[in-house]
Amino acid sequence: MRKVTLLIILLLMAVAPVLAIGEEKQTPANLEYSFYIDPLAGPDKAEFEIVLQNQGNTELSFEFPTSQKYEITVFDANKKKVYQYSEGKSFTQAFETLTLKPQGKMKWMESWDYSTAGKRVPEGEYTVTAQLKATSINGKPVGDKKPLTDTKTMYIPGENPVFKGVVSEGNKGNYIIKGEARPINGKFFYTVEDGHNQLIPETEVAPGAKYPKWKPFSLEISIPESKLPQNGSVILNLYERGKDGEIIHTYPVLLERFNNHN
Repeated sequence: MRKVTLLIILLLMAVAPVLAIGEEKQTPANLEYSFYIDPLAGPDKAEFEIVLQNQGNTELSFEFPTSQKYEITVFDANKKKVYQYSEGKSFTQAFETLTLKPQGKMKWMESWDYSTAGKRVPEGEYTVTAQLKATSINGKPVGDKKPLTDTKTMYIPGENPVFKGVVSEGNKGNYIIKGEARPINGKFFYTVEDGHNQLIPETEVAPGAKYPKWKPFSLEISIPESKLPQNGSVILNLYERGKDGEIIHTYPVLLERFNNHN
């Protein structure tokens, strides 16, 4: 009887590693990847950076039933949908595969002009949800959608009465910024900073017009490469000063993002 028991124990010990190996086969639930959205609410529009990253040492293939890779949805404080990325868009109805090498990363950028039903949404806090539309990973169906979904909040500012339509172009410290302004006192100011350090001190601009007339303006900004952040954002702050010198009507403009880990 002891021999039979010992034989059973030995058999179980021999089979256990095989069972363990079978249990540790990668499934979509334990593959090492991350998916997230980073919303940035500017004065005139929101910019969404969507990132899919392979954080493991195995190549990952994400299969999609159409050419749509992700969905972005924005809800107001009452959970009413005010924006959906896919609305009004058409996608190819054919399977597509996105393959990421170990430690590889894929980024997408989208934007929204704050309009819903032809009107700008009110100032306030909004919820942004992004979902990767992959249905299988490395040939295995995706059962749990949570790892492929991310939710963030953002605060949408009210419409700025002094600045509008501001856009920037350029990189590596050299930028051209264009837009329209109608400063109440006929002049406005700007600074440039990286969130920690001021890269350009307060500078005065006189566009040649006063409120309520809009006037185009253009700025050329150059920052030495040695002052640029390794990780962080370069931001232009447009603003006016009130009668008592206080800063009013602030309008931030993202000039460039830097990330050494890209």
